Amino acid sequence: MARITLPESEGEEAARMWSLRPALGEAARAFGDALQDEAELPLRVREAARIRIAHINGCIPCSETRVEGGDALGLDEDFYAHVDDPARRGDYASGEALAIGFAERFAIGPTAFDDSFWAELNAHFSADELVELATHCAKWLGLGRLNAVMEISVSCPIRISAG
Repeated sequence: MARITLPESEGEEAARMWSLRPALGEAARAFGDALQDEAELPLRVREAARIRIAHINGCIPCSETRVEGGDALGLDEDFYAHVDDPARRGDYASGEALAIGFAERFAIGPTAFDDSFWAELNAHFSADELVELATHCAKWLGLGRLNAVMEISVSCPIRISAG
């Protein structure tokens, strides 16, 4: 149940929340759509970071969201189950493991990044890929945290296609 008073109407809590500030809701949707439509990072890299932030946020809908047809891409439950375990980072490709570490540090803040980690990131990702990864993390952390903090119940705020 939401922590704020929502308008009485049909529909999910998220839609009712955004009805309080429609322009903000539209901006949030446009932000998410732009990231999905313009994504160039490999899907597994994005998913590794996304699910780690979902777990950090305690956002149940985000934690339960899966890529349509993801099993065919190796996005099975093992992939999702082990992102929180640093001892299992070797189970992931290097870009995926770095994305998980980036997501964790992003959630903590700038002091969590050191020169050594930046060197690893820059050796693996281009500058434009790091901008994309950071922007995805900003969206997932911010809007996922909004849902979690306000206890906004949603069935699935994101749709992820493999294409």
